[in-house]
Amino acid sequence: MKKIIYSFILLLVGVGTLNAQSAKQILDKVYAKYTNANSYYIKFDFSHNANGKSTSRSGEVFAMKQKFNLNVGDINQIFTGTKLYTIAKDDKEVTISDASNTDDFLTPTKVLNTYRTDFSYALTDKKTVGGKTIQYIKLTPTKTSTIKYSVLGVNTANNEIYDYKEYGKNGDTTSIVVKDYVQNLLIHKSYFNFDQKKYKSQGYMITQL
Repeated sequence: MKKIIYSFILLLVGVGTLNAQSAKQILDKVYAKYTNANSYYIKFDFSHNANGKSTSRSGEVFAMKQKFNLNVGDINQIFTGTKLYTIAKDDKEVTISDASNTDDFLTPTKVLNTYRTDFSYALTDKKTVGGKTIQYIKLTPTKTSTIKYSVLGVNTANNEIYDYKEYGKNGDTTSIVVKDYVQNLLIHKSYFNFDQKKYKSQGYMITQL
């Protein structure tokens, strides 16, 4: 950005820096909220728009630190901390992908795993929704990604995620709105394991990416 007055340039740079720091501070608080919980449960509404067609589903996810078990529609995702297993029940298919491919995650908290290293971020709108103050943060990938950018809505009163919207480079949009959040539940560790023999015996096609 070209400006005639040098001091005005410094002012603009200073405001931009403060804005980025504020966005980071909020993200850090949200990250701490979810990672410090021994476990948590999120119920959410999920919608996906592609080629002018919209599909909506309700979903839920149980998480324990970095591991999670998610169900939305006919899709079940199990993340063991190193591998993501995406189980399509209607198609009887299982796709196994690497932990680094977080674009495939459907969880409301997906961006918290990589925002420090894979995204630039800045504050955008602040809205009041149902008496809650929601601060929106735009996250733009800094590495190769199918995502053009995403927008995370944070309830500033409790540092909880309110919603998450993702804009794909192909024009698709994915939206997640959190309906319920409970933390520190008792969840058995086996809930985050994938039983390959079980799905093979049921005739599922298993693909390793």
